[in-house]
Amino acid sequence: MGKIGILGAMTSEITLLKGRMSDRRETTRAGRTFYEGKISGADVVLVCCGVGKVNSALTCQMVIDWFGVDAVINIGVAGSGGEAKVREIVVSSDAIYHDLHGLNAEDEILPQCYPFVRSFQADPKLVQLAMDACKGRVKAYTGRIATGDQFIGSKDVKDDIVARTHPMAIEMEGTSIAHACAVNDIPFVIIRSISDNADDGAEMSFDTFETIAANDAAEIVTTMLQKL
Repeated sequence: MGKIGILGAMTSEITLLKGRMSDRRETTRAGRTFYEGKISGADVVLVCCGVGKVNSALTCQMVIDWFGVDAVINIGVAGSGGEAKVREIVVSSDAIYHDLHGLNAEDEILPQCYPFVRSFQADPKLVQLAMDACKGRVKAYTGRIATGDQFIGSKDVKDDIVARTHPMAIEMEGTSIAHACAVNDIPFVIIRSISDNADDGAEMSFDTFETIAANDAAEIVTTMLQKL
């Protein structure tokens, strides 16, 4: 598949993969350090994009423009929006913004704004590779990722997001990365290790499970790269 871009929102989400990279070269631009090299024989560009939709979309476009990647894998952690439990994995079937209003069919403005879609579809081949990589390691689901600029620590807020967008996982970067990939015709997949239940106990759970969840995602990506 050529060169693969791997994006994580936080340093903890890319540290393990960076340690597994051979022939590593570093480039610092726009306040970000990009790591080029090989993981499991695959050519990769690895970067911590920062938290939130703007940071992740900007960084994804940089990876596409500056490094010419042929596919993008977004790894990290998320709150559960469905049946997935802490430390289980959600692999994106599609991705949607939960904080974008005006998604009703009768809305007349948003459908005119390229590339308006109700959700961005993940690449089936990458989805299957991710699911295969989870077998024997951790329970995994294929489902929708809902993205917004908000850490969800309230059951009421979570319930509202679930009612409107029906996600399996709720987080802050995936859909904006999917958006950037879509306008550039780049295949993508989002892999989220569930770190909390996105409810009133989310903050304590996130602090406890962040590193474990991020490492699970890194193991999955390493296995995927072996098969590309």
